[in-house]
Amino acid sequence: MKKHIFPEEGRFYKANLHCHSTNSDGRLTPEELKEIYKGAGYSVLAYSDHNVLIDHSYLDDEDFLTLTSVEINVNKSSERAKGFRPCYHINFFPDDQHNVKHPCFNPNYISSKHADLRDAQEYVGTPDFQRDYDNINELINGFAEQGFVAMLNHPTWSLQTLEDYRTLDTTNIFAMEIYNHGCYVEGWEETNDHMYDDLLRKGHKLFCTATDDNHNKHPMNTNDWDSLGGFVMIKAPELTYKSIIEALKAGNFYASGAPQIHELYIEDDFLHIVTSPVARITLTASARQSKVVYSENAHTALTHAKFDISGMCSGYVRLTAVDEKGRKAWTQPIWSDFSGIK
Repeated sequence: MKKHIFPEEGRFYKANLHCHSTNSDGRLTPEELKEIYKGAGYSVLAYSDHNVLIDHSYLDDEDFLTLTSVEINVNKSSERAKGFRPCYHINFFPDDQHNVKHPCFNPNYISSKHADLRDAQEYVGTPDFQRDYDNINELINGFAEQGFVAMLNHPTWSLQTLEDYRTLDTTNIFAMEIYNHGCYVEGWEETNDHMYDDLLRKGHKLFCTATDDNHNKHPMNTNDWDSLGGFVMIKAPELTYKSIIEALKAGNFYASGAPQIHELYIEDDFLHIVTSPVARITLTASARQSKVVYSENAHTALTHAKFDISGMCSGYVRLTAVDEKGRKAWTQPIWSDFSGIK
């Protein structure tokens, strides 16, 4: 019997879940960003400007959907050497596209350059919430109480270690960025497989995303242009806000820096993956049970691999496809007791 990992119904929609416009520190307007992303085949774009929560649904059309979102920063008070100051950057997405009421709001985090946006922000409670590492869970759960879900951003750029996540409550966090293209083109090794597995092995059931985190400070199509490099492909029944948010929360998507994943399924004792042409596909597990399949030689490409997962330790497995340029695509973890897989 074949067990499909992605829903059988619906289609894939290409999305960037982390984007900055002129409403914070980006160089392009929301309208210009829509033109770029829609022109490149994207169906979904989250405008996640720093500390300002704006409904961009006026840009929606039958082929393009905006996700309402905001990126919140929490800096750690520290006596460490100058320049080494860990922080949290977290994207929040409301269940309701038109919900622009800030939980845990503090206007001091919005630049004076955007005073008009700061003064127009709606909020829940009083505008004096003090952000700190010590109350990070209060902030996340405060957003959750108002119908928001969270995504952890760029742990490498944020100078974070597993120690920073030790007391983090991930109940209301659906994912973390395993790849952040904007940080990568700036010189950060923002491919976070190891950090992701650390969290999974500690029992945090998170999905993984690849994003642009684009600010568009450099010309298009140059090496340091930060758009169109990290994305997710969301399998959903239709292009509506509710459908896309539900698919994200359910993990019905994969993350990528280029390769495509066409199929993912379990049949008998094997986990199968069908991809665009790649050079190798690896299986990572919660235990020391990694596996790999390579293309036959430098002149042929790999488009299908299968892995025997019978008898593997309970926990999780996930697959990573790597193309000839080193660009990756990541499945979500499959959590199971694999001794009974059929």
